[in-house]
Amino acid sequence: MKRTSIIIILIFLTINTFSLEMTEGRMKIVLHEDSGSFSAYYLENINTGKYTPLLFDKDPETSLLSIMSDNKIYKMGNTSVFSKDLLRTPTGGKIVWESTVLKVTQEFSFVKSQSSSLSDGFKIKITIENRSDQNKIIGLTYLFDTFLGEEGEDHFLLDSGSNISSENSILSNFPNYWISPSSDKSFLGLQGMVRGPGITVPNKIIFANWKRLQDNLWNYQVKKNRNFNLIPYSINDSAVSMIYDPIKVLRNSSREVVIVLGVYNNSSFKGASSIEDSGIDTLFEQTVSTDADPQNTETSIKSDLIATTDLIKKIDSFLQFPDNVTDGEIDLIVQILETLKQRQKLYENR
Repeated sequence: MKRTSIIIILIFLTINTFSLEMTEGRMKIVLHEDSGSFSAYYLENINTGKYTPLLFDKDPETSLLSIMSDNKIYKMGNTSVFSKDLLRTPTGGKIVWESTVLKVTQEFSFVKSQSSSLSDGFKIKITIENRSDQNKIIGLTYLFDTFLGEEGEDHFLLDSGSNISSENSILSNFPNYWISPSSDKSFLGLQGMVRGPGITVPNKIIFANWKRLQDNLWNYQVKKNRNFNLIPYSINDSAVSMIYDPIKVLRNSSREVVIVLGVYNNSSFKGASSIEDSGIDTLFEQTVSTDADPQNTETSIKSDLIATTDLIKKIDSFLQFPDNVTDGEIDLIVQILETLKQRQKLYENR
């Protein structure tokens, strides 16, 4: 009887749970309709197709967005004040939260680091619109439930090379990025950008036990010698909170915050690029500017197959709004196709 009940529950959840999956390059983003949360994965091995989660994915709701409006706190996904909708966009997807007073849009798109030929990161652009007829004081916090660094003593690293092995905060002299280091030698970990072109610098960054942070996102008191345990609730469970202090947002106006995360590979990401428009410029750079590796034909072929899939998706998105496609974008599509054809001949001759 118990087994039958479990099966019925699983079927019910399958029918009523919707998720929006997006892939580009070596990244996969999944938006979850039931909770309004997201999961992020990196294609660790192109040959085997193995994806590795960059954030804790067994419960995606542990990474969450919190909005403060006039001292009222809303944990998105855990409030009945906002309706929720998931939408696919030409560059990825977005979650739209709406109330009578605020409209919050989380738009996800793909980016690539300066040393990568394929997308290996993603951008979250958060726009908070004040729909009321009064000015409001609005801030936001994004809590990221990291887990890659939990296998070692140093849960986080900074670009200066310093490590963070216990509770800590950064209030000034911000680094360019923080890292949740991976013990897997195939990639070095998750990189959270703090500064850079198009990236919104937070007012505060806190590294602490996940449950402690989750319970008190806005008034957390750091104890620097405290570890990442909260016995008996969570052991060796670290997280990072990026806090953007409340500021005045005029009526019928909005506030925007841009956050960029990706795979750490001794490089960095930008928050502003042509991918914000159609993404075809980035795809062109990935395909045309990257030579095939004669020493590793199999990997080169699979990398080109990913580029081909990305191109098909871009063309499909263009066909939805054909009047918006420029001659320059069409020229880039043609050049990408010609490059892929030339490489196909090169592979056939080997």
